[in-house]
Amino acid sequence: MPKPLVAIILGIIQGITEFLPVSSSGHLVLAQRLLGVSFPGVTFEVVVHFGSLLAIALVFWPDIVMVLRTFIFGILALLKGQRPSFHGEQQAAWRFAWLIIFGSIPTFFMGVFFGPIFEELFQSVTIVGIMLLVTGTLLWLIEGKRGIGGKDIAKMRPQDALFIGFAQGCAIMPGLSRSGTTIAGALFRGLNRDTAMRYSFLLALPTIAGATLLKLGDIIAATSSTGLTLLDYGLGLVAAAITGVLALKLLYSILRQGRLYIFGYYCWFAGLLTLALQYFYW
Repeated sequence: MPKPLVAIILGIIQGITEFLPVSSSGHLVLAQRLLGVSFPGVTFEVVVHFGSLLAIALVFWPDIVMVLRTFIFGILALLKGQRPSFHGEQQAAWRFAWLIIFGSIPTFFMGVFFGPIFEELFQSVTIVGIMLLVTGTLLWLIEGKRGIGGKDIAKMRPQDALFIGFAQGCAIMPGLSRSGTTIAGALFRGLNRDTAMRYSFLLALPTIAGATLLKLGDIIAATSSTGLTLLDYGLGLVAAAITGVLALKLLYSILRQGRLYIFGYYCWFAGLLTLALQYFYW
């Protein structure tokens, strides 16, 4: 199969599965195995994840602009020795910015200290199957939890952000859904559904951006080792961004209806199928 077509297919898979809580990394590992291709390391995964970042930026653009603008004004005020004074939406945005910083701390440290270990796991289909089962269980349990909380940003605490950030750090493992894990973590901490989704995906922005910057040199160098050209990477990125926007809108609708459990059933099926294929076929 031509490499550009493979890149587009994998980009589409990334765009859909990054936001639907079924593990994009796990599906990318499985898709490469099914297509009979293998891209060493996680360079291609990082590129298509950046496509997902673009999808988040497109869908949540008003929130991102508000948070960034308020944060910059607040920091400038602090540098002048003044106490930032915000009200209404600006106050919520100022708080949101700091909560994103708190949530990014666990992910950063887990990526730095355990990143090489997690990268090795991308070669294990068995790990993917097991983690898909774990993802399914998390989604089923959180939707079975009675009385989802009503916390919004004003009531969210730093410890909530740290907990969700830790959940995001764990989701570096292939097969463990980042969106599913962080949304489940947010709901477990009592956030309402709208806040859980907004925080989950805005928290992903610094994580994905940082991973892309760290791997930028590897992306350029990897064109020789993976057989992919920069055009192939670009096609995968665009495909991930376009399908990501559609998947985000679909997830938002399903989350508000309280039907995350349907993805839990899918993850159980996919996990068991993966383990069966690994044991009997691959």
